[in-house]
Amino acid sequence: MIAFLRKFTILQRLIMMLALAALGTFCFAAFNIQEQYNNLEQQKWLQNDGQLDTVLSLVEVHRQQVQQGQISEADAKAEVASLINAAHYGNGGYFMVVDAEGQILAAGGQSQKIGSRVSDKSILNLVNEARTKGKAVATVETLNPDTGKTDTQLAEARQFAPWQWIVITGAFVADVNAAMETAIWNTLIIMMLISTPLFALFMALNHSITSPLNRAIEALEDIADGEGDLGARLSTAGKDEVAHLAKAFNRFAEKIGKLIKDIKPMGDELTDDAQALSQAVETANRSSEQIHRETESVAAAIHQMLATSQEMAHNTQQAADSASKVKGQAQESQSLMTSTLKQTESLVDKLKAAELTTARLGAASGQIGSILDVIRAIAEQTNLLALNAAIEAARAGAHGRGFAVVADEVRALANRTQQSTNEIQKIISEIQAGIGDVTASNSANQTLSESLQSQARQAGASMDAILSLVAHINDINTQLASATEEQSLVTEEINRNISNISEQMQLAVESNEGNRHAAGSLQSISRALAKALGHFKV
Repeated sequence: MIAFLRKFTILQRLIMMLALAALGTFCFAAFNIQEQYNNLEQQKWLQNDGQLDTVLSLVEVHRQQVQQGQISEADAKAEVASLINAAHYGNGGYFMVVDAEGQILAAGGQSQKIGSRVSDKSILNLVNEARTKGKAVATVETLNPDTGKTDTQLAEARQFAPWQWIVITGAFVADVNAAMETAIWNTLIIMMLISTPLFALFMALNHSITSPLNRAIEALEDIADGEGDLGARLSTAGKDEVAHLAKAFNRFAEKIGKLIKDIKPMGDELTDDAQALSQAVETANRSSEQIHRETESVAAAIHQMLATSQEMAHNTQQAADSASKVKGQAQESQSLMTSTLKQTESLVDKLKAAELTTARLGAASGQIGSILDVIRAIAEQTNLLALNAAIEAARAGAHGRGFAVVADEVRALANRTQQSTNEIQKIISEIQAGIGDVTASNSANQTLSESLQSQARQAGASMDAILSLVAHINDINTQLASATEEQSLVTEEINRNISNISEQMQLAVESNEGNRHAAGSLQSISRALAKALGHFKV
């Protein structure tokens, strides 16, 4: 809220406060006028109630006279209607009587309406509501006979049940409006009489605040943008906050003037010291740059030596790697030769076993041939017996016919057995010939395997000698690599130290360069300070 108000001038804020006060006063006056209007309107309604009570009392008196026989009902109604028709009150107040058929019996001085029916819709609604509820009120816009203009009328109707009459009264609010118009003008005049001196007071208050503030602003702007006269003083007359501000400004200007008097000699000394510092930094900078260049030369030589050592180490490592590969290949070859030797030994053993198996197979085939000879002899004997049996069956005639058939079958079987035996004999002969070939081949293979086994043993011994030489080469390469690596580590350490020295010297050069800039900046600042202090008058 304060930040928002600070966007406006003091005059604008005072006017805003005055406007808020005026708005509050206007709202209060409007509320008060509305209350007055409501009270006057309420009085009108109360007046209507009182008038209706009076008229209904008059009607009740005549009804009682009728009951007492003092007057006829028709005469009583005519007399009451005549009295009501002639009666009126206030500014345009009137009475109207409507019977049960809606015919107007009295019209408050408007005799032309008597005998006619109610035609005004709002009055008709009022009559109907009064017949239903016994009482009705309404605000009606109708013609005011006194002014000849449309005006607001406060109408009220009541039912007189014994005669089924509806008695209506109405009062125009023109007098209320006139009274309220007068009240509004009176209120506006009073507000003007009050606000005019208040506005003048606010303007004087604004001048009493802003005038000394403007002088203070002018003095500060003269110090900031003008000749910088710190000897200017503000008026301290008065006891308000502005006077306190002027006193504080005077004390501030006096204190700043004393401070500038004290600082001016210091600025001159600062300028001299800054110049001396700049010269010293320039000398140190040249020395540091010379050392840095020499250090970079040494670092370049060390770096070249380190590169040579690293190349030697790399070549040595390559030689060691090659020797390791040769060793690995030789070990692999030795492993293959050992495997080959084992396989040749296994092959010789298998060939020997195959030779024994082949020999056993030849013996078995010979035994099969002997068995076939026995089978062939049995088949020949069986054939001979079957022939004899057939001869005997032929001799027996019809009794030996079945035995002859069996003898023929036995003879045929003996023939087939002899044929099969001959075929088996032929196959066994071929097997025996093949066994002879296999035996000869196994003998030759066994001789070759034994020769291969002898050569594999010789190759294994050669591979052992190669592995021994490769191991010796690896030892030499390892020693050479170790020495080269140690030389590289020492050279790298020297290079790192030289690099650190070079970096430190570079940092020293950069620091000196920064100091040189700082000294130059200090000189500029001291000159600017002297120039700035020269702007003020003390």
